[in-house]
Amino acid sequence: MATRRTVKDATPQRRLKLGALENNLGYLSRMVRNVALQSSGDYVDELGFATGQITMLGLISANSGVSQNVLAQAMLMRKSQVTGLIQDLVARGYVTRGDHDADRRINTLRLTESGQQVWRSARARIDRHSASMLSGLEEAEQQELTRLLRKLLAAHMDDVQIDFGET
Repeated sequence: MATRRTVKDATPQRRLKLGALENNLGYLSRMVRNVALQSSGDYVDELGFATGQITMLGLISANSGVSQNVLAQAMLMRKSQVTGLIQDLVARGYVTRGDHDADRRINTLRLTESGQQVWRSARARIDRHSASMLSGLEEAEQQELTRLLRKLLAAHMDDVQIDFGET
């Protein structure tokens, strides 16, 4: 009696070719983003934040008094998305809202002492995550990749007032 070969047995293992996607920025950046998101849980999940909230804490820390609108622009998010995430951070005691000096319709955001402590802990974790993600590159390559990403973002986000540093 002859044994039946399964599809798995009949298909030799080989690496998938990317073809035209090999140098496609959209595909490559999406894949890097997905790898980063999937692995970030190992570093920050136990802090209990929704996606984007740690970034918000970092931006508020660096820009005390920033408005929710500016924060939404900097994160490429809708104002309504930012509002819900900020409400949670306020309820948890990490962020305070205040009135803008010139326009009472604008909310300004600041970290509380508790928020600053949580940000320091989160920052240490995201720094370790970044180091892990970049570990396949030499130090000079890591710096060059970061510089090029900042330069690329600065070129395409000139309508958003973000200081991407020296590019």
